[in-house]
Amino acid sequence: MNIPLPRRLALAALVTAAAPAHAGWADYAQADTSSSATTVVVVRALGATAAPTPAPLVSATYARWSTGEAASLGYTYRWAVTGGPHGWLVGAGAGVNSFRNRASGGDPSDVAPSARAQSEWFGPVAGGNYYALAQASSFRGSWLATAQYAPSALPVAAEWTRYHERGYQATSLGARISTGVPRWFVRVGVTQAQRESRPYIGIAYNAF
Repeated sequence: MNIPLPRRLALAALVTAAAPAHAGWADYAQADTSSSATTVVVVRALGATAAPTPAPLVSATYARWSTGEAASLGYTYRWAVTGGPHGWLVGAGAGVNSFRNRASGGDPSDVAPSARAQSEWFGPVAGGNYYALAQASSFRGSWLATAQYAPSALPVAAEWTRYHERGYQATSLGARISTGVPRWFVRVGVTQAQRESRPYIGIAYNAF
């Protein structure tokens, strides 16, 4: 089914907005869409997000592209390696993943448990703050890397993301723009995947 871009964007925004609106069960939610792919991420911390010991995370993700779609639900326990202004957190956990092939040929659809690991870095840097995340899963060799720089004097942050799974890879470069409503942002940029570059637009909520 080929859903028009405006309708997909409205659906993505509705999913993202619904996450933090019900009983505060989401600490981070993000939805992006382009003419070729749509992604949704929802994360909940099982404890205070500002506590000295980092809270474990429960996360759900969904990605759909022209030839397939993937989803996951996982739990990650985290430890603080360093404190102070420059933080370094590591995590390990498990989850359940699924993949559905939407094209003729290629890998068969699959559902399986997975092991996962991640690392986070954050802190102040010249003129602003940085955040970086790397995640890996045993399911279909999937991994994600993302980095962000947020200038202190501007309501805009620069973002870079690389997503990889067997059969699909995408690199995104864009900006996160404050909406003026606390914790809410608009995301715009360009994604390169399957040797094509497409603009994307999205919305995000961040309570971390």
